[in-house]
Amino acid sequence: MVVDGLAVYSLGHGGDEPVLLMPGPHRFQRPGLRSADALISGLVGLERTVVTFDPPGSGHSTRPASLGMTEMVECTVQALAAAGVDGPIDAVGHSMGGMAMLAYTLQHPDRVRRLVLVGTGRGGGTYLRAPGALWNRHHPGFPGLALLGSVHLALGRLGSERALNNYIERRSFVDRTHSRPTPVHAGDWLRPRAGRADWHRIARTLDYGPRLAEVAAPTLVLCGRLDPQFPLACSVELATGIPDAHLVVFERSGHYPFIEESAMFWATVAAFLARQSGEGKHVR
Repeated sequence: MVVDGLAVYSLGHGGDEPVLLMPGPHRFQRPGLRSADALISGLVGLERTVVTFDPPGSGHSTRPASLGMTEMVECTVQALAAAGVDGPIDAVGHSMGGMAMLAYTLQHPDRVRRLVLVGTGRGGGTYLRAPGALWNRHHPGFPGLALLGSVHLALGRLGSERALNNYIERRSFVDRTHSRPTPVHAGDWLRPRAGRADWHRIARTLDYGPRLAEVAAPTLVLCGRLDPQFPLACSVELATGIPDAHLVVFERSGHYPFIEESAMFWATVAAFLARQSGEGKHVR
């Protein structure tokens, strides 16, 4: 359904147990795209109804984008209202969507019952400098990233955007046979880019680290050991700073443990969502 220009989805048949999936604010994680669909399928498989939305300026949303985290928080409020959710809800966010989920949780602490953060961080650009980050000059993949990033900065076309994103995706899996690059056609080099904003730039201006202790909801922090987008240090920082946090590391995964180690991932999430609040902090 589209409400006031915002496309809102309610997926699955989980009855009275909806779960909020925060979309990626940069557009690359919405229904119909592989990472979002894998998360949606897993949550529906847990017999939950998934509530999510297309950020303004993307997908089926007709509302123009204003960009920024305030937009994402306001859209989340509107999406939950449109889906008929008026109480606390379990919530999941991956990558930049996890950062947006953290922003929503801090602004609306009474609306989040349990929080799952996957392959994300506190913001402030710390993920760009962390050891093991693809964006770090010491990473072996950095020269290729810098070259493709420069091409995309100069051209700003769909072809250059897809080439850059494909490069990042390939290096975001431990087993690269899981990678599914988006085809780049000749005409794509003439079409405008599809992304909503330079979210690396925006993320550098947002640092939720000083406020992590304010997160009251029990929190599950999940990370692939070899995640080059939000390295393990980012998840350790979240789990250390959030009072009731449980960190699980997937040893054979990169940025997408819900794809590379799906059985263990969803068993972990299922156990957490069945957990009662206040069972204490556990990190491993």
